[in-house]
Amino acid sequence: MIDSLRSRWKELWQRFRVHPISPDVFEELVKAYSSKNRFYHNLEHIEDCLSRFEETKSLAAHPEEVEVAVWFHDSVYDTRRNDNEKKSAGWAVLVMEQVGLSSAVAERVSNSILATRHMTEVTNRDAQLMVDVDLSILGREADIFWKYEENIRKEYAWVPESVFREKRVEILQSFLERQSIYYHEPYRERFEEKARVNLKQAIARLLEAHE
Repeated sequence: MIDSLRSRWKELWQRFRVHPISPDVFEELVKAYSSKNRFYHNLEHIEDCLSRFEETKSLAAHPEEVEVAVWFHDSVYDTRRNDNEKKSAGWAVLVMEQVGLSSAVAERVSNSILATRHMTEVTNRDAQLMVDVDLSILGREADIFWKYEENIRKEYAWVPESVFREKRVEILQSFLERQSIYYHEPYRERFEEKARVNLKQAIARLLEAHE
């Protein structure tokens, strides 16, 4: 997997036609995503997001920029903090500045990463695609979805069970309450119905165990 990811990474930056990017950046990203405390937000998640993006990159106004956002969106991930997306975006901006990309490009990529906080409605087309890619896991087959839920719990192993269940229900319920979980039609067609089934079942399980 590492070799294929490295090849894709190199090809991405070549398409920008900018200063050569340091090989250290890829190695630092791999190290970050390979942290022992990452059970879901790891390289497998990035590879999966890249696959979803590849299938729908024609939806993007600036596909290379969305791909950079995919690579960096969980590059900083500490479940005890609430500024992970901000720090991940900061890392991405720093790298883009180093290779000579414009501040406008850096700002768009940063906004796409910040959109994965999933706290507010997103209006930018590329940021919407980044959100859809990130949330595609919610609409996957049952075995994949439940493995995802299991791995999220592992990442928050330090949180007491009752607290975790309460907060997790709030998060999952917030997605269910949206008029649409996904912004782009291909994602709604493929994942919306299944995502709602998965979310309702997950909430029911969490509430049952909480009683």
